[in-house]
Amino acid sequence: MEVTCPTCSATFKVPDTVSVATCPYCGTTFRVKTSEELIEHFFFPPMKEDPAGKLLKFLSRQYGAPADITGAKVTKKELHWIPVYFFYLHGKSGSKETVEEVCFLGIPAGSPLKVLLHNYPFPVRGKRFFEESVVKKGKYYEPEMTKEQAEAIARSNLETALKWEAKGEGSRIGDLELEVKFLGLVHYPVWEVHYEYGGQTFRNYVDGTDGRVVRGEYPLMSEARKKATILGFGVIGGSILIGLIATAATGNGIGLLGAFVAGVAGAAGIFSKGSVSKRVVSEVMRVDKENAYFRTV
Repeated sequence: MEVTCPTCSATFKVPDTVSVATCPYCGTTFRVKTSEELIEHFFFPPMKEDPAGKLLKFLSRQYGAPADITGAKVTKKELHWIPVYFFYLHGKSGSKETVEEVCFLGIPAGSPLKVLLHNYPFPVRGKRFFEESVVKKGKYYEPEMTKEQAEAIARSNLETALKWEAKGEGSRIGDLELEVKFLGLVHYPVWEVHYEYGGQTFRNYVDGTDGRVVRGEYPLMSEARKKATILGFGVIGGSILIGLIATAATGNGIGLLGAFVAGVAGAAGIFSKGSVSKRVVSEVMRVDKENAYFRTV
C-alpha cells in the first residue's frame, strides 16, 4: 500500500501488513494508520558477516597493499554501540531569491569514536526499536550531550549551510525559516578490528550495518613507496624543465619559479600518500577531511 510521510510529505509504498513505517527520504518513523510520529530509542541491527573479512578484502584492493594481507592475523574484534541523535533539517531564506537546504543529519553524542563519525552518512532506513539485549552485545555508550545541545548544533549547521549557499550563488539571505526536527536517539554499531602484519599492529573501524570500512590502516610495501618517491621527484623535474623552456622563450624568470612551486605542490600529494610505511584509507570518508558522500551542513 502507499503511505505519505507526515514530515516531508513524500509518498512511498510499504507492505500491507506493517503498522509502523520509516520514511526513506527524511527518516521519520510513524504509525501507518494514524500518521502518528514515533520519537523513540532505536538501534541498527549489526550485519551477520565477519567484519574482519570485509576489512581485509577491502585493504587487499588498495595501492601497494601486501598480496597476502587477507591472511593477516586478527587480534581483536569489538563491537561499539555509538549514541547518535538523528535530525531532519529543512531551511530556506525568506528573500525573493530562494536558497533552500533539505538534509538528514546524525550527530554522534558520545564514545571515543564520536569524532571518527563526524559528518558520517548514516542510513535513513533499517533502524529498529531499541532492545535491552543490545547492551550486552558489545561496548555500549550513553550520550554525553543532551538532545537540546545536539539540536543547537544541528540548527547552527543548517544556518551555516544556507549562508554558504547564498554566498556561492551571490544571493541575499534575508530572514531564515528553519525546521530542525528530532527523529530519535539511535545506537549505531561500529566494529573495531585489529590485525597484525610484519610485526606491526593495525587498528581499523568497520561500519557494523553493512561492512564498509570507516577507517583502515595497512602497510605500504617498499616497492610501492619507491615508485611513489620516483614519481614525486619526476613531477618536480618535469615542472622545472617546463619552467626552463618558458624562461628561455620569454626571458622572464618568474615562469621558472611558478613551475617549480607548482611541481612541489603536485609532488607533495604523491609523497604524503605514497612515501609512507603505513597508509590510512576509507571506503566512506575522505581521510582527514569531510565525508565524501554526505555534504557537510
